[in-house]
Amino acid sequence: MFQPKYTITNKILGNIKRITEIVANLNNRNFPRVVLLEMERRAREMSAYSSTSIEGNPLPLTDVKRIIRNKPEFIRDSEKEVLNYNKALIKLNEEIRDKKTSLNINKLERIQKMVTSGLIEDYRCGHIRK
Repeated sequence: MFQPKYTITNKILGNIKRITEIVANLNNRNFPRVVLLEMERRAREMSAYSSTSIEGNPLPLTDVKRIIRNKPEFIRDSEKEVLNYNKALIKLNEEIRDKKTSLNINKLERIQKMVTSGLIEDYRCGHIRK
């Protein structure tokens, strides 16, 4: 049986409960479209930063935000990775919004190809490592 190396204290449980309440409250609110678009943009910036930094991308959050906003023409691989990741997030969001998506191996490989395009050899893009 799984034995976690942590303890869920009353304080942690209280924080989880509070977060759940806040999420439920936000999910039940109607925001103006401009607010939703801003929240979506910020979420993509944070996601691009977090996910690419986990993979070893050295760019700080401020640079990630600048790159996504300005889309510079001449870029390094670290910047291309951020732009590719953001592009993949936008495409995936469109598919989810249009209800044209389901998560499967083909979808994961397509996302991987979008993120790694121009960063690794073409024959490795869009394939899961074996």
